[in-house]
Order: sequence, then C-alpha cells, then structure tokens
Amino acid sequence: MNRFPSVLGSLTVAALLAGCPGKDEDTDTDPVGCDSAPGCVVAEELAAGLLSVRVVADDDVWIVGASPEPSDGTGPVAVQWDGTAWNRVDTSAYDGTEIWWTWVTASEAVFVGSQGLVLELDRGTGTLTRVTGPDAGITFFGVWGASGDDLWAVGMSAGGSGPPALWRRQAGTWAAWEDPVLGPGADGETYFKVHGTAANDVWIVGDNGIALHWDGAALVRVPTDAQASTATAPLLTVDVGGTRPVAVGGAGNGLVLEYDGTDWLDLSPAFVPGFNGVCSGPGGAAVAVGQYGLRAIRQSDGSWASASELSLTPLTQEDWHSCAISPSGAVWAVGGHISSRPLDAGVVSYQGPNEPLPLSL
Repeated sequence: MNRFPSVLGSLTVAALLAGCPGKDEDTDTDPVGCDSAPGCVVAEELAAGLLSVRVVADDDVWIVGASPEPSDGTGPVAVQWDGTAWNRVDTSAYDGTEIWWTWVTASEAVFVGSQGLVLELDRGTGTLTRVTGPDAGITFFGVWGASGDDLWAVGMSAGGSGPPALWRRQAGTWAAWEDPVLGPGADGETYFKVHGTAANDVWIVGDNGIALHWDGAALVRVPTDAQASTATAPLLTVDVGGTRPVAVGGAGNGLVLEYDGTDWLDLSPAFVPGFNGVCSGPGGAAVAVGQYGLRAIRQSDGSWASASELSLTPLTQEDWHSCAISPSGAVWAVGGHISSRPLDAGVVSYQGPNEPLPLSL
C-alpha cells in the first residue's frame, strides 16, 4: 500500500499541521499510519473507476463504482468495509453497468446507476433485487431519503436528451415523480445529486446551476447566481449534513456554494478546476474533492482553502468523485479515471485511526 501526503481531515491549517507527527527523531524516517497527515491510499489503479463512498459507521463503509474494464464478469463495484475486511456484493448479473451512488442504512442498501439501474439490498438476508420500471435510457446519478419510506433518485433520461429523471419510492414502490407546479423540467437537463436532513428538507442540484428545494409540499427552484455566474455551470453534488447546505461543481473553474437561508454564497477557492463531490462531518468539518486530485477544506473562519493554498501535495492525479466523513471524523475519498469512458484506474484514500486493509477487485 502506497502512502502519500494527505490534505484530508482537519479544518484549519494549524489543526492539520498540529496533527502531523513529523519525522521520527531517532530514525529520521517518515511516520507511518493513517491517523493524520500523511494519510493512506487504500487502493489505486483498480480496474474500475469508483464513484461514491458512504459511511454509516466507522466499521460500515460502502464504496460503489463502475464495472471493471476490461470486463471480468464481476459487475459494478459494490463493496463494504466492516472494520476488519472488505466484503463484495455479487453484482455479476449487472455486468457492464455503473453504480453511481448509494443510500445505506443498518437494514438495507439502495444502489442506483446506468441503464435505469435501481438495486435494493436486504442486508439481513443478502438478497439483491433489481427494481422494475425505470427505462434503460435513464442514468441515475444520486439517491437519498430521510427514511426508507420516502426515497428520491435523480439523474438524466433518454440518454441525456430527455427531461431530468426524478423517481421516488413511497410505501415501498418506485415510480416516476413530477412536481405539479415545477413540471418535468426541460429536455436535456440533468439532476445530479439529492440530499437532505428530513422528509420536508430535501435539496436537488443539477446542470446550469439548478438547485431545487423540497419543503414537503412543493419543489421550488432556488437561484444560485447571487454571487457567482452559474447559468452554464453544473452543480454536481450537494451535502446538507453540516452547518448549512453546500453545493459544488463548476465548468472550468471550481465552485463551492453555501446556502445561508436566503442566497447561495460563493466561497470558491481561487484558480482551481471543477469539484465533483463534497462531504461534511462533526464539528463543522467539510471537504470538497474534484478533478486532478483536487481537494479543498473549510477553514475555522468559514472560508475554503484548496490544497495548493495550503502547500499540500495531492494524493493522486486522477479525479476524485466522492468523499465521506465518519461520525468519528475519519475521511474517505474515491475516484479514478472518471471523466471519460472507460471508467477505470479506481483510487481510494483514507485518513483516520485503525488503518483499513488494501482494497483489491
């Protein structure tokens, strides 16, 4: 397992540097471990690009992604770290598809992806079931729910030429859903991610600066251009689990937007490429990840600083796509060669205690 300098974890430069153990004074060798900078690369150059990491607990971490290239028949990646070992879900029946996102509780996991893929895993029995209904021209990029009684799945339809895909699971049944006022959305629009805090507080983001808020009664478009030009900028991920909602994306220049209850504020670091993912955790911690190993960290004063501004070396030159912070503050990130097909060269990083075993596919 290779080890690299890490920019994950701490909120401030001072905290980050204070957590770094430095060189061993007796041996003058680099320190070993994942607890603080440097962290660990748990996997790299995997045959499949990795697209999402979700953390239920420190010993219950889920990573999903594409099918390996070249194909080996194993299907899209769906693996779980249980604190001791990596466990892979048998997805061989769906070889050639991609799992873009997942929603996980103690009792079930829901995977969504290409070719209209919606898979439900009963964690008690290990039974994996494909939901019927979504057309093969749909790609679902995001899924979230306040509970299993009300799940949202979002993406694109008709291979990207139709209106955005918006499905809900209510009372155990999945169906396409349309807000009676907002309507289906325009042809060619895509919803990329969905996240929330409760059944009546859900955010959806998409291309052309789209941000929609569900208050339990209506889905309302909220402008995102108060401080940044977002008319042609995709918003690729939204995280609502921290002190306030954060959306990231950008076309050419990376965007980090935070919603203050009235406007989406532009807190983007300067001179950075696009962001793909964002995650929040305890104590106001927040990390954004993106192209070419890009990472940025929310500072104690609420500003965001990129790795280059902090004079920190990237872990990889591949693109990060997703990150997650555990309840104890451990930080995971996944990605790979994901900007064009084949989606491969998967990479995983981790910063926290109890170093995970290397992941291989």
